[in-house]
Amino acid sequence: MKLAAAIEAFLDALQVDQGCSRHTLAAYGRDLRQLAAFLPRDSSHPAGGPEVSNVTPDRLEDFLARLSRQKQSARSISRKTSAIRQFFKFACLELGLRTNPAEQLQLPKIGRALPKFLTEKETEALLAALNPGLGYRDAKIATALQARDRAMLVLLYATGLRVSELLSLTTHSIDLEQEYLRVKGKGEKERIVPFATAAGDELRAWLKESRGVLRPAGDPLFVNHQGRPLSRQSFWKILAELARNAGIRKTVSPHVLRHSFATHLLQAGMNLRSLQMLLGHSDLSTTQIYAHVTPEHLKDAHKRYHPRGE
Repeated sequence: MKLAAAIEAFLDALQVDQGCSRHTLAAYGRDLRQLAAFLPRDSSHPAGGPEVSNVTPDRLEDFLARLSRQKQSARSISRKTSAIRQFFKFACLELGLRTNPAEQLQLPKIGRALPKFLTEKETEALLAALNPGLGYRDAKIATALQARDRAMLVLLYATGLRVSELLSLTTHSIDLEQEYLRVKGKGEKERIVPFATAAGDELRAWLKESRGVLRPAGDPLFVNHQGRPLSRQSFWKILAELARNAGIRKTVSPHVLRHSFATHLLQAGMNLRSLQMLLGHSDLSTTQIYAHVTPEHLKDAHKRYHPRGE
């Protein structure tokens, strides 16, 4: 089988069998097609690209070495290496490939950067900037847009959702009485996420008083000025402008708010297992990156809980 056709079969399997998101599929597709484009240039493959069975370990090493010479980051090379390994494992299991050329590929060592987060004071400043909010030009719908922004930001910090999860919520995802959300995360896995009363109040105000003003098409929870689902790019712009208004100099992304949510809960005493469930991590090791409490916090915890801490 041609490599290009095998890649498409692999991507189809990821989507159908594993329910991978379109962002994950796009990333795998880019990485594997980059490999496919590299191989014919340095090999005497027939028209139509290389056969899967003709790919050798040396060629894969050459490809990764080229990425390194291009000064690509260790994280990027690690992601591409992982995609290649998964693809050839699939080819062996499902496409009849007898020898796995990626079996000995090693992931480059990368340092795990600590997540960037807002302090509690910075978070309070950001939330305070929601009142009065951004100055939208269209006075007829400005109040509705400001109510939407308040509901989105307060909910994001209250739940630690990924931005894709936040913007894919529908009006049916919310139980205002019980104060929880049904969220579809990575791999279409559903989880229940509670939210505080303050977030519930903002959601009620948005749903009962403001959402209808924007004449939403369908049931997306958060919509733009035309009533269509709000895009990730628009949400980033809203968040960045609010952060500037709050006097926060560091870059504030949706993921920074997710990191802030996790960090503040850990510092307040939540255990990693509970946090893992809230964040929707499949592996506890992913959640452990948030265990970066300050020395002062560790000292306070030691005094509070150790029998001879005083």
